[in-house]
Amino acid sequence: MKIVIRAGGTGTRLWPMSRQTNPKQFQAIVGEESMIKMTYDRVLAAVSGPIDIFVSINQAMLGVLKESLPDIVDANIITETESRNTGPAMCLEVCFLAAVCDNDEVIVSVPSDDFISDADAFRKLLKLSEEFLQSQPDYILTPAVKPSYLDTGYSYFRAGENLLSNDGEEKIFKVAEVAEKPDEKRCGEMIESGEYYCHTGMYIWRLGYIKQLFQDLQPEMTKVCEEIVALMKVGNAEQKITELYGTLEKMSIESAITDKAPKLAMSVSVNLGWSDLGKWHIIKRMLLADETNNLTKGRVVAHNASNNLIYTTDAKKVVVVNDLHDLIVVDTPEGLFISSSAKSADVKECVAKIKENGWEEVL
Repeated sequence: MKIVIRAGGTGTRLWPMSRQTNPKQFQAIVGEESMIKMTYDRVLAAVSGPIDIFVSINQAMLGVLKESLPDIVDANIITETESRNTGPAMCLEVCFLAAVCDNDEVIVSVPSDDFISDADAFRKLLKLSEEFLQSQPDYILTPAVKPSYLDTGYSYFRAGENLLSNDGEEKIFKVAEVAEKPDEKRCGEMIESGEYYCHTGMYIWRLGYIKQLFQDLQPEMTKVCEEIVALMKVGNAEQKITELYGTLEKMSIESAITDKAPKLAMSVSVNLGWSDLGKWHIIKRMLLADETNNLTKGRVVAHNASNNLIYTTDAKKVVVVNDLHDLIVVDTPEGLFISSSAKSADVKECVAKIKENGWEEVL
């Protein structure tokens, strides 16, 4: 088994804490270590050593990556010249791995910024998934979790036939239905039914099979990525690689491959404790707060205030929140973000407005 940590995103939904020059995966948003270091340590125990871990990253962040993960093998770094969404990024990683691994290898592709409370349960789930793909190589597997709260920003899977179980809490179900980012009413109905699981964005597949799917469903993308991988081996071809990668259409891995795949299954564990740390209201929900349910970081005074997340990174400044409730307040040298908790995911649209105004130096 080989594991790819996808670390190419900029995390605009956590602006202003997450910025292009210091994205969220390289910060200690929760705990004392960066999110990518937490992910690396979690997957390291599932493989034989660092040689089995790959990282996909924007080439501008190479220096930061090596500071965060000093043990990463240089030859296992897959560099993107720019962001083209997960479709091209994962096509490039598949072509890269196909040049150095056997077709029978099981590949696990995970985001760099997930929170998983039970690392042992995660590794058990990977082992069960690997066993399943050894006997059923023409499936795409994606880990999924039972949703504990309503969120219309995710995709959901309805569980079908139980394909495999072990002695514990891990199971593999055939995906009977995919519901892409349902509206609030439908999302509530699905969660209440107990039949649906939340898509985590992780994927597990057999290398030869996913390479063939890319060749069949995205032949031009695959051809370009294969050429880029060949140029990477030659060296001194940065300009040509940049030109080639820039020709690829931006699309998600779902639009490119998984929505069209003939066999999709999900591996689930009730003990995983997964959270996507990509939105402020999720961080507010999952972390411990004080007796007034205020979650604070830095020099903060919350007076007659409750249910707020208040972050400041300026050691010389005190942030005071008075008689306010259910807010997100994030203060950094580059920007100040204030929002209701319910609408804090709209920060992505706010970032687009900042770009429209030509203030990209704060992004």
